[in-house]
Parts: sequence; structure tokens; C-alpha cells
Amino acid sequence: MNEQILLLKTMLTSTSNINVLRHSDDKKKRSMATGNIIGFGFIYLLLAMYTGGVSFGMSYFGLSESVPVLPATIIFALSFFLTLFKAHGILFGFKEIDLLMSMPFTVKNVVSSRFLFIYIENLKWTLVLSFSSLIGYIIGGRPSALSVIIWVVLTFFLPVIPMLIAALISALVGGIGAGFKHKNIVLTILTFILVIPLFFVRFFIEDMIKNNKIEEVVTGSAGAFSNASDFIPTAKWFSDAVNDHSIPATILIFAISITAYEVFFFVFSKFYKRINSKLSESHTSKAKIKDKDFRAESVVMSICFKEAKRFTGSVAYMTNIGMGAVMSVVFGIAILFINVNKMISSMAGVEVDLSNVSASLVVPVLVYFFTGMVPSTACSMSLEGKNYWIIQTLPVKMMDVLKGKMLFNIFLFLPVGLFATVMSCISLKANFVEVIVALCFTITANLFSTAFGMLVGVKNMQLDWENEIQVIKQGRAVASYLLPNMFGTMFIGGGAVALGIAFKILPITIGLLSVVYLLLAILFYSRLNRQMLRN
Repeated sequence: MNEQILLLKTMLTSTSNINVLRHSDDKKKRSMATGNIIGFGFIYLLLAMYTGGVSFGMSYFGLSESVPVLPATIIFALSFFLTLFKAHGILFGFKEIDLLMSMPFTVKNVVSSRFLFIYIENLKWTLVLSFSSLIGYIIGGRPSALSVIIWVVLTFFLPVIPMLIAALISALVGGIGAGFKHKNIVLTILTFILVIPLFFVRFFIEDMIKNNKIEEVVTGSAGAFSNASDFIPTAKWFSDAVNDHSIPATILIFAISITAYEVFFFVFSKFYKRINSKLSESHTSKAKIKDKDFRAESVVMSICFKEAKRFTGSVAYMTNIGMGAVMSVVFGIAILFINVNKMISSMAGVEVDLSNVSASLVVPVLVYFFTGMVPSTACSMSLEGKNYWIIQTLPVKMMDVLKGKMLFNIFLFLPVGLFATVMSCISLKANFVEVIVALCFTITANLFSTAFGMLVGVKNMQLDWENEIQVIKQGRAVASYLLPNMFGTMFIGGGAVALGIAFKILPITIGLLSVVYLLLAILFYSRLNRQMLRN
């Protein structure tokens, strides 16, 4: 246990924003740590307001008994997905594995400490969801003190089972994919096959509970979450423990969480070294190298190819950054067969009728949520890590390096964005002007996200990471891009669509928005160029 605590403390210390504020004298690092804390605090606040409001509404309308299922179900889903996307980068294939294995630590303690690290990272979301729901539950339902105590205590055990399921799936996927020559691509495909169908379940659930009256919406939500408890045992046990003070349900959550944890890591540790050794194996080609295999490329194109190799060489990179590209393709295919009004209403969160507007111009804005979610440029410079000095010593201009990385992002997201846009134009029978405007928006939005991501990526390079997940999912550059882009798209893009529909000038507003994105892309690219010249 002391080994676990030591390893866990080391990981938490090296990744903590609070630790940076306490011990770092670097003003840039301190300001970024402060920005991360404020940014995530704002997201936690929004999430707390939403779940707390829903819990209060359910309690207010006499559905208090259904309230505990709400946080338990969301925590199960969120813990599962967060662990699934982090497991490969943190549990498997991390670069210091050989060093740790050579130290006097047992395999079980090494792997369980890394699992506990993911647990603590996920616990922030769990506590926000659970305690905000509890506050709404207390205000609207007036539960007993014992119910509140049971709720608080069991909250810390709710994420364990879904996290273990996700870790098991990740281990199975790793074990299956490790035997293939292109194992990283196989692992990524297997992960996408698992995740994408689950992503669309959200739209079916939302479609079932939508209605025009608040009480009916709340009642529908209660019914949906009650039905969810039939498929999620922990949600049912949590509900029984809180509502009925059920001792068997309480014991089940405790016992299964602890037992499953011990059994999983006892068994998992037996195969852990084998899985990691297979994942680290390189399949070298036996083909003879001939002169024709070599060809000269420009510096920019060479960097682009290098970035593509880096992308396909990392499961965490492909699954987290490439998800938007895959979802764009899925969206483009789905729009040919699914009712567009229902799809867009489900994604927007409100009922919309696009029968009398240029609906094909609304779709590209929604597609941008996929293609512009997180560009590769936001984290590509940080991913150079301790090898950054190699780039600095090469006889090439740093701007050419950045151009190559930006070109890769364009190759990654622009084709899939254009595919989804063209499919929507075909499905919605867009006229020539609408097609041109839609394509222009897709292109300029991609240029904007590429340039903006590169700018924040250069300004917020994080080269001292121990695990690539730190910069892919939790990096300063990604956070600096994600929040402004998300809220900017919601307000500016949403505002352009709303104004265009209201005044029936949607082609004009989307065209103007395209011009804005193009000007911003030029501005960010110019700032990037000036910064490289100064350096």
C-alpha cells in the first residue's frame, strides 16, 4: 500500500495545477495553471447548475425517488468514457514503464496506482455531479439525514465499477490489437467501434424525453432514468440505498467495488507485462530497401508526414483528436437516412423546424463542432516533449515546421468536413448558392481552427510531460483553445444561424461568418509568423 501511495503521490504532484501555483516561480506556468483552474471551475459550475436544477425539478414535481438514479447513471457513463479514453495512455504504453518495472515495485502496485490516478481525476466530475444533485434533492425533496449520509458515502464508490469495466475493455482491446502489425490503428478502430454507437444513444434518449411542458419533461426524464436503472445495477442499488435505506444494496456497492478492484488487479497484473511488451514491439519490414523507395519532399510536406506518423503511432492521439474526424464521416452518412429536423433538434437541444429555411447552411455549423472541436495543432508542439531540441537544431525555419503541422491538421479535418457538408447538401437538396456558401464556411472554419490551435499551441507549449495524455486531454494549450472556441462557436455561430433564420437571410449571415473566420485565420497566422521571426 505504501508503494501505491508513493507512486500515486508522484503522479498527482507532477500534474497538479495547485502544485504549480505553490512551488513554481515561472510566471507563464503560474498564469496557465490559474487559467486552467478558472476554466474547469466554470465548466464544473455549469454542470452543477444543470444537474442541481434537474434534481430540484424532479423533487418539486413529486419524483424524489427517481432523483438518486440521475447522478448514478451520469456518473456511470462519464466514468466509463473518461477511463476508456485515458486507459491506454496511462495504464498501457507509458514511456516510463521500463524504469518503473526495474524498481522494487510490484506490478500490481504500479498498475493500481495509475488506476487510482485516473480515479482521482474522474472524482472531480463525480463530486460535482453527485453533490449538486444532492443539493437539489435536499431543497426539493427534504430527505432524511440518513439518506444524505448514505448518498455522500456511496458517491466515492460509484465510479469504481464503470472504471473497472472500461479498464477491462481497454485491456482486452490492447490484448487483441497487440498481435497485429499496425497495432495502434487496430486499437483505435476497435475503440471507435465501441464508442461511436454509444455516442448516438444520447440522441435517442433525448428524443424520448422531449416535450413542450416542463412537468412532462421532468416526468419523462424521471421515467428515462428509472428505465436506465434496469440496465445499470449501480444506479438501482444507489437508489434503493438512498430511498429505502436498503442494507443489501449498500453492501453490494461496497462489496462489489472493493472485490472487483482487488480481483481485477490481481488477475490483470499477471498479464500486464505481456500486454505492454507486445504493444511496444515493432514489426519491421523484411523488404529490401531500394532507391526508388526514397523521394525528395519539401520541408513542409516532410513535417506533415512526420506528424501523420506521430498521429498513427499513438492510440491516445488518434482516439482523442481523431474522434471529431470520425464523427464527421458518421454524421455525413447518417444525414442521408435520418430525419434532419430531428437530428439537428437533438444536437441543438431545442426543437427546430428547418422546413422553410436553407437547412443545408445550418449543418456546416454543427459539423464544425466535430472538425473544430480540438485540432491537432493545439497539442502537436507539446507532443514533441523532450525531443523539441531536435527540431531547434535542424537547419530548417521554425515557421516551416509549424506550416507542416498545420498542413496535417488540414488534411485530417478538411476532407471529412467537406464530405459531411456535401452529403448534407445532397440530402437537403441545396441550390448552387447554398452549396458554395456551405463549402466556403467549412473551408474557412477549418483554416481558423488550424491557425488558432497552432497559435495557442506555440504560446502554451508543455514539454515536461510524463504521459502524452497530459497534453492531449489536459494540456494548457488544449484548454486555451477549447473554451474560447466552444463558447465562440456557440454564440457567434449560433447567433449567425438564429439571425439568418429569423430574417430569412441565412446565406448572407453564414457567408459573413465565413469571411470573419477567414480574417481571423489570416490574423492568427500573421501573429504566428511575426512571433517566429522575433524568436
